[in-house]
Amino acid sequence: MLNRIRKSFSTKLSLGILLMAVTIFVVSLGVLFTQSRHIIRTEAVGRTKAVLNTTMQHIVRNLMTIENATNTYSWMIEQQFQPEQILGFTNRIVRFNPHIDGCSISAEPNMFKKYGRYFSAYTVRETDTITTVIEEEYEYFQKIWYKTPRNLESGCWVVYTDEVDSLELTLDGMIASYGKPLYSADSSMVGIISTDLSLLRLSKVMSEVKPYPNSYFMMIDNEGRYFIHPDSTRLFTQTIFTNVDPRKQYDIIALGHEMTSGKQGQMVVNVDGEPCLVCYQPVTGTKWSLAIVCPDSDVLAGYYRLTYIVVPLLVVGLLIILILCHRAVTVSIRPLNQL
Repeated sequence: MLNRIRKSFSTKLSLGILLMAVTIFVVSLGVLFTQSRHIIRTEAVGRTKAVLNTTMQHIVRNLMTIENATNTYSWMIEQQFQPEQILGFTNRIVRFNPHIDGCSISAEPNMFKKYGRYFSAYTVRETDTITTVIEEEYEYFQKIWYKTPRNLESGCWVVYTDEVDSLELTLDGMIASYGKPLYSADSSMVGIISTDLSLLRLSKVMSEVKPYPNSYFMMIDNEGRYFIHPDSTRLFTQTIFTNVDPRKQYDIIALGHEMTSGKQGQMVVNVDGEPCLVCYQPVTGTKWSLAIVCPDSDVLAGYYRLTYIVVPLLVVGLLIILILCHRAVTVSIRPLNQL
């Protein structure tokens, strides 16, 4: 009976010591992992914002270059608004400005009797080739790149899908276009100059600079429509609010409202079933918003690797402590058995 009591005491003492060790270890590791996670996420935010700022500077520089080229040439075009000169201007604008992928100068209806209702000169850059043509007749007056600056009577940026209206000269994918009205000496509008930036080319450049292997950029307009996104099926046909359940995906809705309102910041959002860090900011001079999405599996990859290493070590360490404690208590009790 006495031996049984002593063995029971030995077991209880070992378990007590183990329980105390487990408590200390768990609390210590909990604090350590919590702080580590916070530090890693803070560093991720800083790293992601740095990449976003660099990319934004690249985009704004391109946009400003296109705007400046358009504004610089517009007054010369207004002074020489004749078909032959217009063709030369569109070619010159594209040829001497590598950031510009295309340029059209389109006249108001019946501006030139020789050409009837329509006259539009277009130059496009295709790889290493620059082609200039007079477009075949089509109702370009209803195109967003024409009617938007015409209605606003000022320069502005628009985004649209590239369409084959009358030519086989196209820029694949989405196009950002800066349009500006042209005026005659008596201040009447004579046409629109529109300079194009291929968003497909821009997105390829952006994809080369990302903070994590699976991170990506997306860009939306003030209505939430995608025009840069790795999933091409969403481009222009869907918005950030499409097929979103407000009860389960309120974080996506919050992100959409932040971006369409022109705000800047960062959020942790569940994207396609995976938590992601999203940093976003408005594109200067436009109604667009750029965001970079970084999955948590990338952001916290080092943290997860540390967990996979530490947890097994912790379990093994506790088992070793249990064995050592049991042996120590057993050895200390043996002299009592001899009494």
